[in-house]
Amino acid sequence: MSAEVMQGRRVALIDGESRFDLVVPLRARVDDVLRAAGSDTARGARVVGISGREIDRSTAMTSLEDGVVLVLVDPGASLPDAVARAAAAPSAMRVSAAWWVLAAGGGILALLRLVGGDGLPVSVRGPVAVLALLAALSAGAVFALRARSRTPILAPVVGVIGLAFGGGVAVVPGLPASAPLVAIFTGLLSGAVVAGVVGVLGATETLRAQSRTATIVLAVLAAVWGLSLLMHLDPSAPAAVTLGLVPVAQRVLQSSLVDVAPGTFIDYGRFQSTRWTVRQNLPDEVRTIEADDADALVERSTARLTIGVVLLIAAGAASAFTALPSFDTDNPVVLGGRIALAATVVLALLLSSRRSTVPFLRWVERLGAAAVVVAVLMALLPRVSPDMLVVFAGILLVVGLGSALLVVPVGRGLRSLGWSRTGDIFEALATALSLPAGMLAAGAVEIARAMMAT
Repeated sequence: MSAEVMQGRRVALIDGESRFDLVVPLRARVDDVLRAAGSDTARGARVVGISGREIDRSTAMTSLEDGVVLVLVDPGASLPDAVARAAAAPSAMRVSAAWWVLAAGGGILALLRLVGGDGLPVSVRGPVAVLALLAALSAGAVFALRARSRTPILAPVVGVIGLAFGGGVAVVPGLPASAPLVAIFTGLLSGAVVAGVVGVLGATETLRAQSRTATIVLAVLAAVWGLSLLMHLDPSAPAAVTLGLVPVAQRVLQSSLVDVAPGTFIDYGRFQSTRWTVRQNLPDEVRTIEADDADALVERSTARLTIGVVLLIAAGAASAFTALPSFDTDNPVVLGGRIALAATVVLALLLSSRRSTVPFLRWVERLGAAAVVVAVLMALLPRVSPDMLVVFAGILLVVGLGSALLVVPVGRGLRSLGWSRTGDIFEALATALSLPAGMLAAGAVEIARAMMAT
């Protein structure tokens, strides 16, 4: 009877408030474990076992049991240092809250310009808009130059982009025609410029990667609204295209997160063995990957994913109320496009939130789906009779009861591979059909007919 051979050791390393669960080779030492976890920079720190016995850093893993718990202790740490670190956390939260307030201020300024054109007098709106643009540009530049590797960057980037968008929307004077299109186009372009400045001046690679992704997303959205402006379309057309673009852009964003050399993941030994294969230069072979490089790659990819999803969901949620103004139209193609647009976007956002590796983004996507549902209800309520309201209330009650019955088994860990694969199929279909549905809701067929007639 053969004995089971352990190829590695499972190690749990506790460093302050952080815990690292690792699997290391048998020939590795405790010092290698610290280096892999990024905890080898603390001078004078000691490694202590769960029993309180100090363990030398040169100890091999073969001398320790599988599943050993190692605790990193700093003898030089004092109570004031711990109190200072504890006091720094609320301060960081207050700073992040200030950036979110800036983003909210930009959104309110844009809302006053688009919805309530007379909410701010022209003599006040112009200087306020210019001040918002200058404040966003200066705040973004200062933050980009002073950012450090441990500085939270999502809230500042969103804050300066939101403030720049509000200033760009409000700076447009009251034009006789196409005022909303010009205002939104200017706001998106202003946000893209500010994000680009932060991406150029960023002191860290993560900040530069996140800001450049934001620049690309805002530039694409600005191109959609700019093209609609050139074609003299109604604001509901670019809003429908923006809403339908959200699931597709999310999928494109996820497939372009990892910035490695082209061809790194291609098995050239297999695919260049036939005579009909297209040849190209082989990329440099990756022999070793340092833990620091891998951590930096994951950090940059997560930053790109976070800012991209937040901007796309925000744009889609804001566009939903304009893209779905009502379902009372004589054009059956536009009506079918609006129905399909609402269904595919809600389905794609809800199903894609299952696979998100960032818990924060799961709720962002669900809130985006909820915003689309609210826009649909606001468009339907004026047309629904009281009898139909009772039917809808009954349907919602049944759905709520079914969800309540599923909470307990799902909370206990119930999983189904079959249902998961079914969800993947519906997610792929909804993502593929969302943009065509947005084009139909925007009246692309009528636009094509008008262009052919001329």
